[in-house]
Amino acid sequence: MRTIPGLERAEIMRPGYAIEYDYADPLQLAPSLESKLVCGLFHAGQINGTTGYEEAAAQGLVAGANAAVPREARSR
Repeated sequence: MRTIPGLERAEIMRPGYAIEYDYADPLQLAPSLESKLVCGLFHAGQINGTTGYEEAAAQGLVAGANAAVPREARSR
């Protein structure tokens, strides 16, 4: 840390760790995982609040399949 210009005299008082993620409100997603707010935007994975790889993979398949459907054929 002290090798960064301006932090030569910095001291770590207490080490910490935190990762924050934004998420999409599930009520703002259609069953196809398309956003109700932005047409053509599909969500999958951590943005939907999932923490598991399997869940994220399944959501990716659902969102990807639905994204491939022509827009005029999608129901809202």
